[in-house]
Amino acid sequence: MKTGDVPTFVAPPAKAQYRVVCDERSAVAPRVVSRSLVRHAHALAREIDAAAVLVLADVIEGDAELHGLIGVSRVRTILVSRRAAPAGARELPAHCKRVTVPDVNLTRTGQVKVALLASLTQGLLQHDDRVVCLSGLQSSGVIDSCMVLDLATESELFSAADAVLLSGGVSPAVFERTLNLATQLASEGREGRPVGALFVIGDSDHVLAQSRPLVLNPFHGYPESVRNILDRNVEETIKEFSAIDGAFLVRGDGVVMAAGIQLVPTALAPDLPKGLGTRHAAACGITASTDAVAIVISESTGTITIFKGGEM
Repeated sequence: MKTGDVPTFVAPPAKAQYRVVCDERSAVAPRVVSRSLVRHAHALAREIDAAAVLVLADVIEGDAELHGLIGVSRVRTILVSRRAAPAGARELPAHCKRVTVPDVNLTRTGQVKVALLASLTQGLLQHDDRVVCLSGLQSSGVIDSCMVLDLATESELFSAADAVLLSGGVSPAVFERTLNLATQLASEGREGRPVGALFVIGDSDHVLAQSRPLVLNPFHGYPESVRNILDRNVEETIKEFSAIDGAFLVRGDGVVMAAGIQLVPTALAPDLPKGLGTRHAAACGITASTDAVAIVISESTGTITIFKGGEM
């Protein structure tokens, strides 16, 4: 441009078109990650001689390729779901089993812990098994974490599973349902408020002999068929009564015997770690003096503790 020239502005065409570029990887990446981890987990399980692969099944529902990957594998697979298998669902291969866990938001570690405990009590895993575990955030729909656990070194899981397995009078299904209910209460509370609770399972005659009512027993007088904890309707009733002081007593076959009872164990509770309250002391004492199992929810932290034989 020469000095004195008037600068000229050239406008872009009126109908200029712009191309929007989309990174298609963002749409497919979640499934790619999930599929890749499933493939590698089964390969890892074969290489390290793991007993099973535990997979968060809710993430892969409806994904035919992932179901295909699991179906063709010869490694024992445990599918973990917050929902029961829907009617008409495809039949699982012989090497696949399904485990239902509470429908609550759990961390990755929480998902794995609850699923492993349920698998142990159902006899799907043994105490000396090595397990490859796949999990992810429940809201993400992506399997994004893989961990290998030797159950023999997981003392917390080992003792919790023994609590029910060594109590011949407690049905594994009853223990699992009670644990699921405790997990829901610990996660959700009641009416927006945290709750503490104590469930004593099994050896009900001896437990009743070492207890006294704090309130009129809300379960008294009802047929056993309508007060079994395996009934989903009873779960809601227990949630309503969770605000009552005292313990729930559940018979080994699942019949809820009483609520709002004060435990008066004949055995003294051993020294407990600092920070544990009266519920923990009562659970410790009653399991030391009877053959019952106790599940305690801490009101302040939401932590669930299982007692057997006076020990956590």
